[in-house]
Amino acid sequence: MRVEEVLLELLSQYTPTGMEDRLAETMRGLARRLGYDSIEIDGAGNYLLRRGRGARTLLLAGHVDTVPGELEYGLRGSEVYGRGAVDAKGPLAAMLVGASVARIDPGRATVIVAGLVDEEGTGQGARELLSRGLKVDGVIIGEPTGATGVAVSYRGSLTVRISAVARGGHSSAPYMGESALDKLLDAIQDIRLAFKGRSYEAPTSAVTQIRAGDWPTKLPESAEAIVNIRYPPGVESSAILEKVEATVTLHRCKLEILDLTEPVAASLSSPVVRALNRSILKHGRRPRILKKTGASDMNLLYRLTRNIAAYGPGNSLLAHTSGEAVSVSELELAASVVAGAVEEFLGGPAT
Repeated sequence: MRVEEVLLELLSQYTPTGMEDRLAETMRGLARRLGYDSIEIDGAGNYLLRRGRGARTLLLAGHVDTVPGELEYGLRGSEVYGRGAVDAKGPLAAMLVGASVARIDPGRATVIVAGLVDEEGTGQGARELLSRGLKVDGVIIGEPTGATGVAVSYRGSLTVRISAVARGGHSSAPYMGESALDKLLDAIQDIRLAFKGRSYEAPTSAVTQIRAGDWPTKLPESAEAIVNIRYPPGVESSAILEKVEATVTLHRCKLEILDLTEPVAASLSSPVVRALNRSILKHGRRPRILKKTGASDMNLLYRLTRNIAAYGPGNSLLAHTSGEAVSVSELELAASVVAGAVEEFLGGPAT
């Protein structure tokens, strides 16, 4: 199968986080037509496609869930478009095709392509692999890095809910009342000032949701906001959390931690990174080493092995947007790079 055909089949099912089971029949069909030995749907709903039965194992871990917001999908000229084309069904399609054509010795090597669930949520798919004690020698995470990019680092992520309560009052005399929203905004402002970085190396903060008020002329008696803070390897999460807690307490608000994902950094000399770089070079391209400002399942699956990196077609700036699209030529190059990296890492076919 051509890689764009695989991607179009993946896009044919709208699978926001929590609805990944819609892809079950599609994944079974792809596993059969691409020649995988087996497919398993585990307890979390992950799709695990296997080739080979040998001890040395490489895991290619993409994800099948997307952010909400259904879009039209299809082939337009020389590019495939639709929700998830970039993040991250495009990378998964390249992995499915690349791993299916890679020349390996099935008696001594195994390649697993995983379509994980809940990556856009709290990572329950990746956590399932950790809990079952999956044994692998290397991991390639399917994320949009561009067909020549290899990501070796992702920042950590702290997501919190900040809430405030107040006695309220009439908006005609705000100095006589008390606004929960004002307390909340003061706390948010101080957090934004504390984490106002504008690069990978500096902690950054973003307010993603605010809820407050129930009437135009009434001071809000309750208010809450969701704040996300990203921080690079080398910055302790405890220091970030201590500053947030102190700020929230100062403004008489309450704090709830929704998610804490530690940052990750892989070695440039790891076999997986070398395998990807060499495969890109063999295709006449120059590999680019990337440090990603976001987080991914790499932050969790790093616990399986430190021999890990992220790779996949697509422009990450289009992720989570209504303009998700990836060119067929980039998909084809990425699938071929994946095949080469699998062969490099697993040693190629028996001679």
